Amino acid sequence: MSVEIKRGFISDAVETCAAEMECSEDDAFMYWCYSILFDVDPDEVPDDEIVDGAGERQIDVFRIEIDDSNQSATIHLLQVKNTNGFAANTVSLMKTGLEFIFSAPKKNYQEIGNDRLVEKIENTRELFRQYGNNSIRVNCYLVTLGEESDISDEAIENRENIFREFKYSKIFSEFEYHFMGVNELDRINNMRRNKGRNIDANIPIVYDANRPSIIEFDTAGVRSILCTVSGADLAKLAQIEPRDAIFDSNVRGNLGLGGQVNKSIYNTASNDGGAENFWFMNNGITMVCDDLSVVRDPDNPSVKVDNVQIINGCQTTSSIRSAFEDQKLSDKVKVQIKIYESKDQKFIDDVVIATNNQNSIGTRDLHANDEIQQLIQRKIEEDFGLFYERKRGEAKSAKIPKANVIGSEKAGQAYLAIFNNQPTISRAQKYKIYSQDYYSSVFEKAHPWQLAIAHEIYRFADARGRKAYRELDSEDPYRNILNYGVFHICRISWWVLVNEYNADPKDPNALMEIIRKGDEGLLNDAYERAKSLMFEIAKENNESFVNLNNYFKKALSQQNINQHLKKMQDELAVG
Repeated sequence: MSVEIKRGFISDAVETCAAEMECSEDDAFMYWCYSILFDVDPDEVPDDEIVDGAGERQIDVFRIEIDDSNQSATIHLLQVKNTNGFAANTVSLMKTGLEFIFSAPKKNYQEIGNDRLVEKIENTRELFRQYGNNSIRVNCYLVTLGEESDISDEAIENRENIFREFKYSKIFSEFEYHFMGVNELDRINNMRRNKGRNIDANIPIVYDANRPSIIEFDTAGVRSILCTVSGADLAKLAQIEPRDAIFDSNVRGNLGLGGQVNKSIYNTASNDGGAENFWFMNNGITMVCDDLSVVRDPDNPSVKVDNVQIINGCQTTSSIRSAFEDQKLSDKVKVQIKIYESKDQKFIDDVVIATNNQNSIGTRDLHANDEIQQLIQRKIEEDFGLFYERKRGEAKSAKIPKANVIGSEKAGQAYLAIFNNQPTISRAQKYKIYSQDYYSSVFEKAHPWQLAIAHEIYRFADARGRKAYRELDSEDPYRNILNYGVFHICRISWWVLVNEYNADPKDPNALMEIIRKGDEGLLNDAYERAKSLMFEIAKENNESFVNLNNYFKKALSQQNINQHLKKMQDELAVG
């Protein structure tokens, strides 16, 4: 019954999505699944990443994330089925699709009749040439409304066949294939929606008054404790209702698979032979809380915590909880835990990022109540009558029309591209705007009007980029320039407005007036000039117009722009 209820919740959300996007429920399900996996609104799903259609090769979504600083990339491949099961044949066909993507000769894949998929295969092959296949991570997903506990042996064996070819062979740095069904979709959706739920707990710990078993350390206003808990007590902590609220700050922006049982951890925790070494073999759990106190009662030792969150160790905790609920958890399992007491949002933000080594999805939300965010919201409302959305979903709750909403994330990305001349970071590493290195230079140093102006220039360019991708021929070089190079076009458009059209860069009202004229004003002229300049820059640097997606994710693209604009600036000065 619970599965049917969850399906009902998801179906309601998909129906709403279909109505808002004016598409079929099957397409809406695909957009909705993308939105909760990668934390965007359904109508912000990039058109170029949807490869569903003729010649798709059992791949509906093809997403590439490039980390140019580490010379690596992550590829996400999704097959989305609006059905109630995991068909073994679908898994088998996806294997054929993977072989085609990674192995098919160029003359074969260019003939499949799916321009978007061809483009993504070209992008992938270029990444292999530039970074090497050992620097590429691949995540595959079969997403349905099926129940994860009801996957057939044949489907699992077909996945094992995929693993034998792509995972065990060590072709890539990492390769995973995930069955994602109704329970996982519901869990991730709830975690996206229900942030900020408080969990207070009294955690029993392993304590021996006769020898050191607790380490306490205080520095820089942060109190911390290192201790040990039993697996059963950790499982009980993770069972506290609302279920999974303990993980709210642990959600990872590019996966969202924190609750999926890690079989290796599960098996070790269920086996007495391996369980006794669990403390040594596992990295442990990291938590943050508002307040903590240690109870050194020899009979009932514990740590009392208020508003506690597990920010690292979600896989370990959820796997131990599953073993406990299946009554298979060994009582020999002991786990290290670190608890930090701090109400400093910046400190928590930094710890979340540092301990996960991935982009925490919670970093934006952790900053939502910062004083500077509240001031920006108020000032933009006063100056322009626009709603600056600092908290995820607050504009929709307040029924503010999208045309009047300035999203904090997009505003930060656009500011970084336009006023800090870093469009590549905006394009490929948007999470950085909330990182320690960039947050201050974006939100604390920017004038609120600059964030608003930058956002509106981006809105203008993004709409035209999406339109170009849908309507222009696949051979037209502007199709990829305008779609993939939105932030780069924004950076050039601003330069053109100020340096060629003499817009006053310090007059917010005049600038907003230019923007609001849209197609009939200087912004449209600047945009047209910018796209021509971007074409020249790409051509000058011998860039393939097929692989511009990768080009715009590399620092080289912004370096090329800076050099070209400097040359033009020098010519204007001489003239």
